[in-house]
Amino acid sequence: MRAVDYLCSLPEFDGKNVVVTGGSQGGALAIVTAALNKRVTALAPFYPALCDLTGYQHGRAGGWPHLLTERTTPDASLPAQLATIGYYDVVNFARQITVPGFYSWGYNDNTCPPTSIYAAINAVQAPKTVVITPISGHWRFEETNQQSLIWLKQQLAK
Repeated sequence: MRAVDYLCSLPEFDGKNVVVTGGSQGGALAIVTAALNKRVTALAPFYPALCDLTGYQHGRAGGWPHLLTERTTPDASLPAQLATIGYYDVVNFARQITVPGFYSWGYNDNTCPPTSIYAAINAVQAPKTVVITPISGHWRFEETNQQSLIWLKQQLAK
C-alpha cells in the first residue's frame, strides 16, 4: 500500500494507471494490493503464494508456506491457526478484485501447488486472462512474461 502511495506521489505518475505484478509471494501481494487499493487498475500475478491455506484440511494441497500439513501443525495449535489463517489467505482477497488481471502458473509447481492457485483465481469475478504453462514449475517462461507485458500495455491504453 505504501509503495502505491509513493509511486502515485511522483511527478512521473500519469494520474490514472497503477498496475501491480509479481511472482510467488509477490504474486500474492499483487492480489492483496489490488483488492485493498482502489487505485490499482490492473494486475498480473504469477504463481501466487498464500492461496488456499486450509487446502490440506480438505484433502488437497494447500498453498505455500504449507502451514497445515501433518508434518508442520501440532494438533494443539490447529484451532488458533484456523481462527486467524483467513486473514492471510489470498483466496479471501481474490474475491475483492474488481480490475482486469493476467494470471499465470504451471502444473509442476511444488512450492505453490496449482490447486491452491486455482482456488484463488476461481474466486476472482473481475475480467481475467489465464495463461497456463503446464510444464513450468515455480518460474515462468520468457514468452509468458512477454505476453503479460503486452497485456499490461493494452490495459494502460484503455
